[in-house]
Amino acid sequence: MPDHSPFSADDPATPGVGPWLGFALAADAAVQDMHQRFGLDLWMVTHVDDERQVVVASTGPWHELAPPGGAFSWAGSFCIRMVQAGAAVAEPDVGAAPGYASIASGALARVRAYAGVPLLSTDDRLFGTLCAFAGDPQPASMGEVLKPLALLGRMLSTILTGEQLAADRSQEAATAYAFAERDRLTSLRNRRGWEAALASEEQRARRYGSPASLVVLDLDGLKRINEQAGTIAGDAALASCARVLNETCRPGDTLSRTGGDEFGVLAVECDIVSARALTVRLATGLRAAGLAVSLGCATRRPHEGLEQTWQRAEELMNRNKRRRQQHGATSSGDHH
Repeated sequence: MPDHSPFSADDPATPGVGPWLGFALAADAAVQDMHQRFGLDLWMVTHVDDERQVVVASTGPWHELAPPGGAFSWAGSFCIRMVQAGAAVAEPDVGAAPGYASIASGALARVRAYAGVPLLSTDDRLFGTLCAFAGDPQPASMGEVLKPLALLGRMLSTILTGEQLAADRSQEAATAYAFAERDRLTSLRNRRGWEAALASEEQRARRYGSPASLVVLDLDGLKRINEQAGTIAGDAALASCARVLNETCRPGDTLSRTGGDEFGVLAVECDIVSARALTVRLATGLRAAGLAVSLGCATRRPHEGLEQTWQRAEELMNRNKRRRQQHGATSSGDHH
């Protein structure tokens, strides 16, 4: 449905009733409004970043001296004195204010009047300032700016806090989702993460025709280890298997613990020749670690989904496992 509203939430020049779509737009609207109401030569919203005071929004005749993205020294600013005072400040004549007269030199020599208020983010941490400057001393009535300045500063702080809380929660959700796809013992992907990786790679393989291979392996005798030596020993064997996978496979490959004693490797951009070599390296590394495993490997065929490739690799792994049980042979696994 088209939006026929005469108001705009992201145009500072429009007296809309909707929310600002972000702190930067609200900051721009704030300096525009204060300049229209009180004049002065420069209004800014700034962000304190280490030793710099970075301009977020600005307006007024001095605007070109402080464009958004510009930065100034924080330690040598009027604003740091205001923040140290801990409240909104309006100084009609900085030459008559000892705390400001001493720094009204250099780039600040043209400043004869100043007003500012701190902007706070979550946990009352300093984010920056809403401030104004004038090149001429102002009448005592400039004190009338204090109340709206403090109110607008508090509103901007509220918007900023809400925006940061939303970002923090989004990050927490993303972290929780990532953990939901991880196996706690081995730190490899779990079954859910494995299936998500297969689905993602399947889309890429269909789009670009990229080769991909799957290696599945079963840690033989895990039940016996748990029964004879305890679950701590069993967990150590699983962790050792995961370590060999991490050391042997490429950084872009997806490694997963797909079940209790089963693992999977999704090797991207890996054809049948490279997959065979990978299987041999894995078998060698696992044997060196004292782990008995059964492996199966399959390379994606044209017009075949990776789910089917996975099934073929598991069938080959199970065939290899039966062969090992029957003959007690050591095998690097089959590949089809």
